[in-house]
Amino acid sequence: MQTVQGSRVPAVLMIIAVGLIGVVAVPAAGFFVLMAVGAGDLVSPPMLIGLPSLIGFVVALWLWRRARRTASTARGWLFAALGVLLFAGTSVIPVTILGAALGEEWRETQPGGRGYQAPAVP
Repeated sequence: MQTVQGSRVPAVLMIIAVGLIGVVAVPAAGFFVLMAVGAGDLVSPPMLIGLPSLIGFVVALWLWRRARRTASTARGWLFAALGVLLFAGTSVIPVTILGAALGEEWRETQPGGRGYQAPAVP
């Protein structure tokens, strides 16, 4: 009697997706969590913004591990889809807020922005 081994494709695709999302989402979430910890306020809006994404990342890694060791391909795809959706869903808010703030700061130094220093004309 042989054991049926599921495909590794779902786990590989999941780790690629979580890795690509994680490059942006984990630092953004970490920024909000460290901002809350630095302020000494563990229950604050920055903590509530960043912590779900960090927890979602850990759960996605656990689901990736489960997707690699599953007996059926369908269950592997289920774990992979859940992991990507969970992590992507919890990462939208911190990435959007931090991206908007960085974009706003960048625009201030561009011509016409509040922090723009016009070059001196000789």
